[in-house]
Amino acid sequence: MNSHFPFINIHTHKISDTDVSILNVSDIVFLNPHQQFVSIGLHPWTINKVDADKTLELIRERSKDKNVVAIGEFGLDKLIDVDTHLQETLFREQITIAEHVHKPIIIHCVKAFDNLIRIKKEIKITVPVIVHGYNNNVQIANELLKNGFYISLGKALLNEESNASKVISLIPDELLFLETDDSDFTINEVYEAASKHLKKDIELLKQLIYKNYIRIFNHE
Repeated sequence: MNSHFPFINIHTHKISDTDVSILNVSDIVFLNPHQQFVSIGLHPWTINKVDADKTLELIRERSKDKNVVAIGEFGLDKLIDVDTHLQETLFREQITIAEHVHKPIIIHCVKAFDNLIRIKKEIKITVPVIVHGYNNNVQIANELLKNGFYISLGKALLNEESNASKVISLIPDELLFLETDDSDFTINEVYEAASKHLKKDIELLKQLIYKNYIRIFNHE
C-alpha cells in the first residue's frame, strides 16, 4: 500500500509542520498571502467584537485568494450572548460568499443543529459543508449525515467515552475528516485514536481522508 499519503488536518488554529493543514485565520486584515492553506470567516464568538460589515467585506475580498481554501469557521451558537437572528443573517451571508467562490464551508455549531440543517435545506447549499470538532450524540450525527454534511472529529477521539468516539464508526469513509482545532494534540495522535476506533490501518485512514480532501478542495 502507498505509504506516502499525508496527514490532513482539516482545521487548526496553530501553525504546525503537519503535511497538510488548513489554518483558521482570525485576523483577516493581516492574512499572509504566502501561508499555504487557510480558512477565513466571522466566528459567532467575535460578532460583537468587530465591525461585522467590514469583516464580511474583507472575507468577500480575500475569499478569492488562492491560499484561502475554505470559508470558516463560522456558524451558529445558542450558548453565547449574541442575537440569534444576527447570527443567522451573518451565517447566510458567508454561505453566499462560499457559493460565489465555490469553496467548502467549515462550520462551528453549538446547540443549533436543527437551525443548521434547516438553513442548508432552505438555501440548497451546493458547496461541501464540514461540521468541525463534532462531539455530539448519534441521533444528531445521523441527521447531519442524512443531509449530506461532512463531519470532522478531533481531540475528543482520545477519550474513549466521548460522543465522538461513539459516532466515528457511523460516519461513511467519504464524509470523514480529522482535525486538531486549538488543542495541543498532534494530528498524528488524532489519526492514531481514529485508527483504533475504526480498526483500520492508519495508512488506509490517511488514504481515505486524503481522497476526501482532494475531492472537495480540488487540490493535487
